[in-house]
Amino acid sequence: MKRKDGVIVDLTSGAPISPTDPLPRAQVKGWVKAVFWGLRVYIAIMLVLVVIGFAKGSF
Repeated sequence: MKRKDGVIVDLTSGAPISPTDPLPRAQVKGWVKAVFWGLRVYIAIMLVLVVIGFAKGSF
């Protein structure tokens, strides 16, 4: 404990879980998994189109 401005402050950690224990990862299932894959494909296509646009626009 440390005294600061006349108030006792407890500087010890009050975390209920020790910081060394990792939390388990959530399982993504069903249509949510398909949506995430669709989003990845969409982003990849958009990146290709942006590269093509910059390549054609620079000439």
